[in-house]
Amino acid sequence: MRFARSIVVVGVAVFAAGCATVSRGAATPDAGAIAKLEKQRAARPNDAAVARSLGIAYYKSDKLAEARTHLERAVKLDPRDGSATLYLGLTAEKQKDIPAARAAYQGYVRYGKTSKVRRQLEHRLAALTRQELAIAAKAAVAQEQRLSTQPGNPKTVAVMPLRFSGSDTTLRPLERGLAELITIDLSRSHQLTVVERARIQALLDEIKLQQSGATDTTTNVRAGKIIQAGSIVSGAIAQNADRLRVDAAIVSTQTSAATGGAVNENTLEQLFAIEKSIVVQLFQTLGVTLTEEERRALELTPTRSLSAFLAYSRGLMFEDQGRFGEAARSFNEASRLDPNFVQAQQKQAQTTSAAQGMALNAATIEANLTGTTEQSVADRSAAGEVAATGGGDSGVGNSARDVASELNPSASQSAADQAGARGAAATVVSTPIRDPIGNETNSNRATVTIIIRIPNP
Repeated sequence: MRFARSIVVVGVAVFAAGCATVSRGAATPDAGAIAKLEKQRAARPNDAAVARSLGIAYYKSDKLAEARTHLERAVKLDPRDGSATLYLGLTAEKQKDIPAARAAYQGYVRYGKTSKVRRQLEHRLAALTRQELAIAAKAAVAQEQRLSTQPGNPKTVAVMPLRFSGSDTTLRPLERGLAELITIDLSRSHQLTVVERARIQALLDEIKLQQSGATDTTTNVRAGKIIQAGSIVSGAIAQNADRLRVDAAIVSTQTSAATGGAVNENTLEQLFAIEKSIVVQLFQTLGVTLTEEERRALELTPTRSLSAFLAYSRGLMFEDQGRFGEAARSFNEASRLDPNFVQAQQKQAQTTSAAQGMALNAATIEANLTGTTEQSVADRSAAGEVAATGGGDSGVGNSARDVASELNPSASQSAADQAGARGAAATVVSTPIRDPIGNETNSNRATVTIIIRIPNP
């Protein structure tokens, strides 16, 4: 069967209030520009567009406190204003207020118009997760005296990285990998709350930073108290030729005494059987009886490939060190060795996104606004003007504009250029023109051209 190549042209009415285009290059606003906006703010204190423009102008003047005040006001008045949420996020991040930056960026991902910036911020959010955990760990350690006097929940368990000893150092990443497996399997019981590995690692990193030394059993107990766990699981992996012995102990954070333990030894090829035996013994010590469904779930393993699991464990090690690019490559290797290793695929996506997010800054994010209505909003704000658009239209109108902005060729790229890039003819789309309806509603109409290429048989 042969398929003909088709070009489908879809007309979409895009309604947006007209605004003058301000050339790029509006750098730091002068005092006069801000004074003009302040005057408008005094006259229109509940105008979201005025608050947003004033906030952007202050941001570009590097007056972050003032920018934050007005941008928060703008977002409160209009949560769907993408320009306001974007610059609020950039302001909060410069102030090192990561939770506020995260909330604002999430607002832009939901409502912002520029697809490239939305994708960038999704990556940036992945990178901010580690910073957020570090900030939380620092705050927790600062409150250690108070937290350590409060007994942890006996059903809350924290699994610490294991300690490896042996001649084959390529097995050292199992310190993280086995701890992760134990964490996953313990969490199969509805009776337990198991602390996330990333949260534990952030806390251990903060403690290690403060004491300038390696973590040990005492440090693990200290971390468990801070994190409000009633028990911690710590242990060791000993390699002897082709055999592994795993010892695990459950330690009460309240008394620092071991309340039970688990041990198993077998060949390296039986690594997953070793881990399952350890978990069963830990459940017994914790007094947990599994349901039939939980027992069946416990029999599952994320992979049966030892090589894939070692690559996955290396990825966890690199991730804990903040080396996201190397972590992504290790997780990719694990996925290649076992295409059914779902957790490796998920981790690869997460760390790839985090690696891209780490490379971003305010300049690279703003650069992708070039040629958009949101760039016009920013430029006019720097010039002391209030743009009527750039924010929170909702419903069909917002969706239509978003589709049009992403599918219509930009003014800076001709249809011929696009055709060359795609290997197909393109239909030239004229700039939006006034039509009778537009004259009555003070709006514009644009045409969206969708090109569908069907491959030859």
